Amino acid sequence: MGVSLRLMAVVVVVVAVTLLPLASSELIELSYTFNDDAPTSPKLRQFKHELVRTGSNKINLWVELYDICTSEHAGTHIDAPRHNNEHGWTLEAIPISRLWRIPAVVVDVSETIKEKRLKNYEVNQKDLMDWEAKNGIIPDGALVFIHTGWGKMVKNIWSYAGLDQNNKLNFPGIGKGGAEWLANHGKNNSHNTGIVGVGIDTLSLDKGQSVRMPAHVALFAGNIYGLENVANLDKLPPVGSYVTVMPIRVKGGTGAPARIIAEVGEDHSALASTLRPLLTCLLLPLILALRFL
Repeated sequence: MGVSLRLMAVVVVVVAVTLLPLASSELIELSYTFNDDAPTSPKLRQFKHELVRTGSNKINLWVELYDICTSEHAGTHIDAPRHNNEHGWTLEAIPISRLWRIPAVVVDVSETIKEKRLKNYEVNQKDLMDWEAKNGIIPDGALVFIHTGWGKMVKNIWSYAGLDQNNKLNFPGIGKGGAEWLANHGKNNSHNTGIVGVGIDTLSLDKGQSVRMPAHVALFAGNIYGLENVANLDKLPPVGSYVTVMPIRVKGGTGAPARIIAEVGEDHSALASTLRPLLTCLLLPLILALRFL
């Protein structure tokens, strides 16, 4: 009997040691650090971080304090639908359920852009349909990221913005057809919610030289928010990650700086939440029993 209990304990311990390391998700930062070099359109107010006070006060308590000044749409930020929709949600009206742990997909068009050498490439319906043919239908309530590869140039704002001699911006974005396809995706697939947000690794959802902003207009008409200047999209898988978006909650805001965090390996994390209490229940009595064998 003692041998059987010892063997059972060994099996449970081996299972625990094998599975629990796999049961942790990796957290990936999708936002750039705000500083004087935060990726911001040259045509907007740049981020400023100005010292107010630093040093010890009269009671020898260290005090350090800064003022910040920035555009709503500087750095990694969220575009609320009101930005280009008179009746769309302002920042504080976006439901938390559309910001917290949202299933995310990444549509990678970086190779297409590289091959065609088009600075103002527009992601189209075919790009999106080809992605679904390979990876499956975009799930209901998803956040869709467009990976253009433009983030590689973020340390040089002039290259990243593509500002030319005519003071025009040049970078890829989402075309009208692609944006309308995303906006209608939920309805066309009989989903309850549809796509909740669309993010991109450039200064704007629309291409650099866009004037009428068709991507903004099409998405925001359905209260689908935008995320711009998203970092590290090359570190996310096409499917299977979860993303949390944490913007400053500005009343009436059309946008705000946002911290965006991705969880990769969430299926393993769900496994962990199931395994931990089960393994604890099994291990504790066995460990106690082994002391008397």
